[in-house]
Amino acid sequence: MRRLFLAEARVHPGRLAGAAVACAVTAAGVGACTLLLIAAGRADFPARSVAAAQAEDARSLLSLLLSMLLMSAVVVIGSTVSLWTGQRLGQFAVLRALGVTAGRLRRLVAGDVARLAVAAAAVGALGMLPLAHAGRRLLVDRELFPEAASLPSSGQVWGTAVGVCIATGAVAVLSAMASVLAAGRVSPGALMKDTEGSLASRRSRARLLTGLAMALMLCVPLLCVMAFTQLPATVRAAVAPGLALMLIPTLAVLAPWIVPPLSRPVCALLRIADRRVGRIAAAGLRAAPARTTAMAVPVLLAVGIAVCLLGTGATMGQAVARQTADGLRADGVVTARPGHRLPAQPAAASGGPGALSGVTATVLVSTQITAPPTSLDDQPSPVEAWGADGSSLVKSLDLKEREGRLSDLREGTFASGADQAEAHHWRLGQKVRLALADGSRPELTLAAVYERDLAFPAFVIARTTALEHTREPYADRILLSGAYRSWPKEPGQTVASRAQYLDRLQPRSPADDLASRLIVSVVSGYALLAAANTASLAQRDRRAQRAHLRALGLSRGQLLRCVLYEALGAAAVGAALAAATAVACLVPFAAALGTGALPALDVPWTVAVLAAAVLAVALPSVMTAHPMSTVQRQFARRAV
Repeated sequence: MRRLFLAEARVHPGRLAGAAVACAVTAAGVGACTLLLIAAGRADFPARSVAAAQAEDARSLLSLLLSMLLMSAVVVIGSTVSLWTGQRLGQFAVLRALGVTAGRLRRLVAGDVARLAVAAAAVGALGMLPLAHAGRRLLVDRELFPEAASLPSSGQVWGTAVGVCIATGAVAVLSAMASVLAAGRVSPGALMKDTEGSLASRRSRARLLTGLAMALMLCVPLLCVMAFTQLPATVRAAVAPGLALMLIPTLAVLAPWIVPPLSRPVCALLRIADRRVGRIAAAGLRAAPARTTAMAVPVLLAVGIAVCLLGTGATMGQAVARQTADGLRADGVVTARPGHRLPAQPAAASGGPGALSGVTATVLVSTQITAPPTSLDDQPSPVEAWGADGSSLVKSLDLKEREGRLSDLREGTFASGADQAEAHHWRLGQKVRLALADGSRPELTLAAVYERDLAFPAFVIARTTALEHTREPYADRILLSGAYRSWPKEPGQTVASRAQYLDRLQPRSPADDLASRLIVSVVSGYALLAAANTASLAQRDRRAQRAHLRALGLSRGQLLRCVLYEALGAAAVGAALAAATAVACLVPFAAALGTGALPALDVPWTVAVLAAAVLAVALPSVMTAHPMSTVQRQFARRAV
């Protein structure tokens, strides 16, 4: 078994490259995340401190990234090992003809996968410590990781490396079980079959029924909830990422039926762009829809996830920025720098001896409120709230009152955002029992309902109530009207004009933004690795066709264009499916947030992922096809 594996590695290293790279990347990423999780978990920081909050953010982010790494690794390692096993069916048929039993053949394949995975993971584990250092620096710069927390000791690093290698080998073998079982079913009669075209993933009734069931049971209900229900806007908006995550796999399952119609306009453009070579490339796309589908689906996954997930964040950020700009009336804003907090009762705003003349300060006390449970949320979590004087608040901030008046806000009353009011069916003047930050549950009267609750907190209570029921109170920000430049510049505070504050505004939290981009990087990276493997395999199975085309007079440059046309055509089909997914998810999302018909996009990242998808399909195709070879070389490769 070991000799067969070494011979396979020497003669066909390209077949092993995809699975080896996937295992190495998985080992490095999982090892780095594990080291950072250990570092964030073992440090003991004071409760309610900035470092404790950063450690909690780091643990949440790293746990999410670790789960995405493992899920993507299972999919990609399974697919790459399946492709590798499919190319070895001829070898297995020979072994079966020589008397090797099915069980021994399965053990051979499982052993090969384990050897490959552990060896590649060992190489990848060498990079986990530098990757962990780089990740720590990135998170510390984004204020998402406590600077005082250091990486584990060398003994823990070695233990983590060994564990990662073993875990990667186990994940590889488990994800390759379908290929292991398929290898044992090979019969000696397979020697009589032509293995070319083994890539084909043909249509099946089971696949069609599965795709239709996914569309009817998962996608259609989510679309109806987002577009047609009377639920709060934020609830409908939160459905958009879930719809994207359901719609993309559904399109991947139904791709054999969707891709052929989408290939027709691509083929027409190829025939117009290049009358001779374009016709050949178009014929290749039409004649082998399964091959086109196999290359288009990874592009759909990579580009679709990037556009939908990052577009959701960009659209949400656009809505927050718009509400903030429309609602802010103050001339200046005082905010705290990282690691500092604003006093809840600053001397300059107290009206006492230290008060300033010519400037009015509205102190917004930071607190938390837990609303009563609803049918949508039977265990509500605490949400951010403000404590403020109503008469002073309306002069500095326009929350767009729907009912009542914020100026009537006083002790014993509260104001609610429209989403909370709609979800609980509250009416103006209704008494509601709310859980405040200290755990007390007073009964407060609803005095006003406002609409700009996406950019601002969901509740506003009287300032005296917030100070009384909040442990260690502090101000979230201070709004200044009048001569804001005369406000004293205390250490750890920033005084900015309205324009400066809006220019520096970060509509999304750094943790959410970084989490989205890390998820996109992981999923897209694995999907593009699968695209590269598929494109390479598709060209390797077409050696006879390329040799015949060269023998019929196609020049080297024309064959190069033909290979590129087919690869780019498949990538265009995948990008079209991703665009359709983005329209279905982001347009209703933007309408629910009230930002208009067109959603916002993260253009730099979207363009980068799209360019990477094109390169992931085109470069392996060219490198495997060797289009610049002579006719004799092409026929020689056909005989290999």
